[in-house]
Amino acid sequence: MATRQDVSTVPLQGAYVAKRCPVRAQNDALHPIETVAPDPFTERLMARGNAFQADLVAEILRLHPDALCVEAEDARGREEATVAAMASRAPLIIGGRLPADTAGRRVGAPDLLVAAREGGYHAIDIKAHQVLQTSEGRGSEILALCTGLETLTRDTAVADPAVAARRSEDDPLQLAHYQRLLEVSDHAANGPRFGGIIGTERRVVWYDLDAPLWRTPSSTATTKLRTTMERYDFEFDFRLDIIAVAQQHRRDRSVGLLVVPVRCSECPTCPWRERCRAVLEEGAGDVSLLPQVGWTHWKVHHDHGITNRAMLAGLDWRTASLVADGVDVAALQALAVGLAPDAPVTVLESLSRSARQLEALSAAQVRTVAELLALDEAAARYSTAHLRSLPEQIDMARAALGPETVYRRRGVDRVDVPRADVEVDVDMECSEVGVYLWGSLLTDRATAAPRHEYVPFATWDPLTAQSEAENSLAFWRWLMGVRSAAHQRGRSFRAYCYNAGAENHQLRRLGLAVGLVDEVAGFIASDEWVDLLRVWESQLITGQSSGLKVVAPLTGFHWAVEDPGGGESMVRYDAAAGGDEGARRWLLEYNRGDVEATWSVREWMARGVVPGIEEAPAGLAG
Repeated sequence: MATRQDVSTVPLQGAYVAKRCPVRAQNDALHPIETVAPDPFTERLMARGNAFQADLVAEILRLHPDALCVEAEDARGREEATVAAMASRAPLIIGGRLPADTAGRRVGAPDLLVAAREGGYHAIDIKAHQVLQTSEGRGSEILALCTGLETLTRDTAVADPAVAARRSEDDPLQLAHYQRLLEVSDHAANGPRFGGIIGTERRVVWYDLDAPLWRTPSSTATTKLRTTMERYDFEFDFRLDIIAVAQQHRRDRSVGLLVVPVRCSECPTCPWRERCRAVLEEGAGDVSLLPQVGWTHWKVHHDHGITNRAMLAGLDWRTASLVADGVDVAALQALAVGLAPDAPVTVLESLSRSARQLEALSAAQVRTVAELLALDEAAARYSTAHLRSLPEQIDMARAALGPETVYRRRGVDRVDVPRADVEVDVDMECSEVGVYLWGSLLTDRATAAPRHEYVPFATWDPLTAQSEAENSLAFWRWLMGVRSAAHQRGRSFRAYCYNAGAENHQLRRLGLAVGLVDEVAGFIASDEWVDLLRVWESQLITGQSSGLKVVAPLTGFHWAVEDPGGGESMVRYDAAAGGDEGARRWLLEYNRGDVEATWSVREWMARGVVPGIEEAPAGLAG
């Protein structure tokens, strides 16, 4: 996107702005209220990131004693030292700062600059999180092109078929920022554009910045695959425009701002979250408060005049379902104007040449011109919006504002939950490095009074690949032992997890580490491993998050510990790893709460006393 504003007065921006919420960039320029101080979890992330980077840089220096460390104190001195190091063809530059791009309003300091064989430099950044995942052989996976710390250069990188790069835009977008700075200063590596990320796996993962990886909205089609460089250029230029207009707004309040708050994944840790929350929750609440209604869907709704959940709830579900099925209701209604009300809709076939659409109308009991014209005009306007999830979003809005907390989805006559004689609820706790705790709740339902036993597998020693694998393997053998014993007694067995994506990832890592890839994959794919979140979402709807911490209280369950959550557990883990027995007890009690909550949700679902979403009111006042 070409920059539409004069951005010459916009402060030079670092590598984070392109990947952050655009409203945050606007608020940073406006500073409308005092920001919220970072919470302990956010402070921990920053401290852990700095500690990890320092440790990794020390290791790299041991492996590369000829590396050049830039040690100038001010920004100008660091830039000059970095330029001199690149001019001298230093093979590895640590802690450099690239020359500022004043025209492009960019500054940046990649953690490492590595000389390319063909000339120029590649940027590498260090991140205190995992950047690899086990490969499942899917064509959509991002190739894991890796080098070890002993080589670092992209020229020596080889593809590792056992793993894939995790699909997250944030890290590659930051690399694209450095790539632009290298290009403007004429120090970019010749040839293909690549950048590297070193995560907690302590390997360099190289990203092809010109590979079309990211599916985004398109003006000529529903979506389009774009490269990291294309994504970066659009996002960075957009934020420059936002900041420029915010500066104008500060001088002249009649100048309208470019963006308004839309809920996104950054909200819980954003320093402006209180400012945005007040706007989002006003009245019936912004449509983005609904699950999975991000900026793209939010814009579709606003373009159609739907600005809050009450207005969305008021749309006709039947009309929306026809629209989602590809029926251009608005166009057909336009063709039907002036025709006899009792004429069959099939008279439109010669005019519209849409036999399939007319068949869909008939299947929905819309058989006459009068019935077609009676369909909801507001919902019909979505006919060309390609919003296939519109009917579900209407139901989510009704569920969010309705008198009940949970509803059955349309078509679900009764709630069905897979059960077994022997059940095990599983939940793991991890740090950035790996898993330190696998917790299980063993329930024997074959007895007159179901027996519960909490069985944790924890290691409080500093996590290494070996200590993590040993603890995880102990859990795995126990779980497979419970399964085998149940089968031997002729009893059915199932293990449950709430949102199994993270557990599946860690189990696959375990399988890869200890040679149990096929055994782990077979269990994950079996009907004895149940993701209760999928069971919940396939049958129930609430209009809010389906996360365990939200859902379990709706069923009457409450954790025994205060402030249960992943962020708090991370903070407690640092103390536990340092020998704090109180923190260890808290983590075990917290984990026990997670598996008991999973069991509680399943028991509540099995009772099946839930109204259908059809009973939720549609005509809600906005």
